[in-house]
Amino acid sequence: MSTSWLISIPCQPGTNTFEQIHKKVTVEQQLCSCYRFELPKLRVGKLDTLVTLSDSLQKDDSAVEATLWRLQRQYKEWNGSDVLRVQGQNLLDYIIGFRWSEEKFASSEPLANIVQAILEQVHTFEEELKKRTSDYAQRKQVVEAEQRKSSGSLMVRSLEGLIDPEKCTETEHLTTVFLVIPKYNEKEFLACYEKLSSLVVPRSAQRWTQDNEWILYSITVFRSCIEELKKNAREKRYHIREYSPKNTSQIGTEQQQQEQSIESLESLRLRHLEWITTAFSETAIAWTHLKAVRLFVESVLRFGLPVQIETMLLLVYPKAQSKLLKALDKITSQWISGSPEYYYKSSSTNDDRYASLLGISIQEQLYPFILLEWNIAGKESSN
Repeated sequence: MSTSWLISIPCQPGTNTFEQIHKKVTVEQQLCSCYRFELPKLRVGKLDTLVTLSDSLQKDDSAVEATLWRLQRQYKEWNGSDVLRVQGQNLLDYIIGFRWSEEKFASSEPLANIVQAILEQVHTFEEELKKRTSDYAQRKQVVEAEQRKSSGSLMVRSLEGLIDPEKCTETEHLTTVFLVIPKYNEKEFLACYEKLSSLVVPRSAQRWTQDNEWILYSITVFRSCIEELKKNAREKRYHIREYSPKNTSQIGTEQQQQEQSIESLESLRLRHLEWITTAFSETAIAWTHLKAVRLFVESVLRFGLPVQIETMLLLVYPKAQSKLLKALDKITSQWISGSPEYYYKSSSTNDDRYASLLGISIQEQLYPFILLEWNIAGKESSN
């Protein structure tokens, strides 16, 4: 996706400012696509309020942007796709066709109130996302633990269904012990298992099953030497598994509970995706309105009253940033050359000046237009 800029330029009496810019940078020089970005009649308020807002809006802008992309990343993690819509459109199309929503943010309100309403709404989404992410992660861990019991390695999975209880020995003095051993240790185990305790029944080793890494064996021992067996088995890194046969009813109940847990987790995932769809759209709308407020505040502080500005969205073509900056500088400098309060040239070189506008040292000079970079692509931005 191309780089996106919001710019603000003082309107020129007797001329269509937008058409002039569009003709120069889009039609003639083919440096960008140019769209109107219309602002409502916002309340200017007091100068000290504008200065305070100007100081905080960059940080607020970055915070709202970060929330938006966190919503998108979480959506992709849960759904495998990062395609989200804003009022039925992709984000870029919504921004291109932006119209201020009086229903959501009344333009008659003080600017500080509008910003506060935006930040409160987005903060609510941020906190809710944290809760939903944590809730889903915990539920998923439980389900995965249950699944490991039936489909994990022999170290963790349930032994139910792998063992025939009728082939096990359980008497007053004898019991069957199940051991999970590494595959590479099978020969060693068969050679030494009768010496794991003083009372192991000779030739009682029975091989039940294996997976990629482990083999399940059982041996018959006297109950009186169980602790000795456990101690010696641990020293040889053989893992003893407890096993208590379950009846058919218990097995059926556990399987049903596991299926219900999986279905419940999937239902939760779908509900969370539905919520993110709404939260992303509302956050994108809030972010766009915050950008509009920020552009307005910077314009008033730069160009003064009355507010007579042309605001535009530029989608910069690849590798055209430097040329576009120079073109805008040349066009707008000529327009307001008689208004030095708008424009101060430093003693730095031209390259330094344009690098400055790109963000390297933007405080060193002013330009005859306001420029805000807009990270619509979804990567972290420093603007």
